[in-house]
Amino acid sequence: MSMTLFLSEKVTHLLPPRPSGMNKGDRGRLLVAGGSKNYPGAPILTSLAALRSGGGIVSLLSLPEVCHACASRVPEVVQLPADLSSKEALPKNTWLDVALEELPRTNAAAAGPGLGRSPEAVAFVRAMWEKWDRPLLLDGDALYALAVAGDSLPRRVDVVLTPHEGEAARLLSSTPEEVRRDRAGAAERLSKRWGCVLLKGEGTLIASINAVSAGMNPVAATSERRVRVDQGGPELSVPGSGDVLSGCVGAFLARGTDPFDAALLGGTLHALAGRRLRDRKGLDGILASEIADELPFVIRAMREGLEA
Repeated sequence: MSMTLFLSEKVTHLLPPRPSGMNKGDRGRLLVAGGSKNYPGAPILTSLAALRSGGGIVSLLSLPEVCHACASRVPEVVQLPADLSSKEALPKNTWLDVALEELPRTNAAAAGPGLGRSPEAVAFVRAMWEKWDRPLLLDGDALYALAVAGDSLPRRVDVVLTPHEGEAARLLSSTPEEVRRDRAGAAERLSKRWGCVLLKGEGTLIASINAVSAGMNPVAATSERRVRVDQGGPELSVPGSGDVLSGCVGAFLARGTDPFDAALLGGTLHALAGRRLRDRKGLDGILASEIADELPFVIRAMREGLEA
């Protein structure tokens, strides 16, 4: 299966408008759920990237100690400290309870960065897939939880999965080597099973393959969108880079952008931010937080090109 090559300059029209009378809520409201004792920084990077991508209100649902660390690093993020385990004494202080309470005030969620693979984490992801009725991005350990759930969960049309080759292999009961040999085929299979997929790695692939109802025959037609982003390189292969990508895509999901377009826009901006850093600094020593901090400059350049 071939993938259409997508030229980065063609993504500019996907940027959301910025009318003079807008408020922060108009920029979108994203819930980030993740973080654990061993990986407290991942959801902080996701939250930072969502704001740097132009997101309006970003809330972090995480362990109290992770929220405390985020408040010190990114005070603009709303903190929602809670207990992950449903076995805690406070029945209304679990992650799922808080997430569902936030649902009326939230446009989309990004779950998984630094989440960990505990049974409680797996149960939370499963519940979010079943009960969260807004657009949903899954990354990192949330993809592990999805693989554990297997065939017991239905496909969704309002999700974006952002696996690397290892995570894709787990979801497909395959191996990273097999995914690497046929990345386009792997992206297609993942999308047919779960929803829109952004397959990270050399030559980012985005696939959204949906059955379209045609009269009384629900499988009479198929909507297929596939692209390969023409940006990105080894400068992005740093710890936390994927967490930044999740925040970037999540910000546009929260703004109401179609999942495929949100993945395409976020993936392109993330790659261009890395390229700008590479041009200035080289391939070594780039930090994921620097990729996030570069995003506004990429977006400004795109908007200026659109207005020219």
